[in-house]
Amino acid sequence: MMPQLHENGLAQQPWLSEFLRLRGFQRNGVNSFSNGRALLRFEGQQLIATPADSGKSWRSDLSEVGPKAICFVLTQILSTPGFLSPEEVAFRAVQQSAAEEALHQVGESIRQNPESPTSQHLRRFVWSLFNGHHALNLWRLKDSLDGERAAAVAQAFSGWMQGFVSEEKLRRGLVDSGEMARWNEVHLSDPDHARLTDAMNAVKDLLNSVPPCAQFTRLTLANELLQQAMDSLRDVRK
Repeated sequence: MMPQLHENGLAQQPWLSEFLRLRGFQRNGVNSFSNGRALLRFEGQQLIATPADSGKSWRSDLSEVGPKAICFVLTQILSTPGFLSPEEVAFRAVQQSAAEEALHQVGESIRQNPESPTSQHLRRFVWSLFNGHHALNLWRLKDSLDGERAAAVAQAFSGWMQGFVSEEKLRRGLVDSGEMARWNEVHLSDPDHARLTDAMNAVKDLLNSVPPCAQFTRLTLANELLQQAMDSLRDVRK
């Protein structure tokens, strides 16, 4: 067993006090620190962390780990909602509100003119945030947007990346913009269906003329994928 690394108790370690100070926790007792919401108390080498809602406390024995590991544990705890500072809570609320408003603006653009080239890209953008079944070309998206819509997309995407846009908000955006309804209503047009058929026939012709080679293997795969697409379209049309 490793010897205890902090003979005078963790709360008396200068490096720990500084670590907590930089994260908004000030000493409010001999062995405790607070950020105005949550409480961290040290009993020797034991950590007792109580969140702002006075819910279940975190307890951890830190007697056999060094400063680096202790800082890692504290970082994980302090990043959870119950241990955020009032300033961080307010900041996150502002960011969440801004991201949700931006998502609403994107949805309104789609709702007002869903078939425009810009809205086509915006529709792909929102669907790509909602699940992993949609491809989006960011260069084409950026090129299709004016300044106002570009700002809304940037804000919504940044908020989503930081966890400020929930799945429920995305779902609501898809519903309000009409996308959920269009999902089951929109079908491949006859001209587009004909283009797909022509592509499959062209690949088949190539398979009959290209000798065995690496390209032949890729063409075979392309033919199989096109055939799967055709089969799916037939199922949809039934």
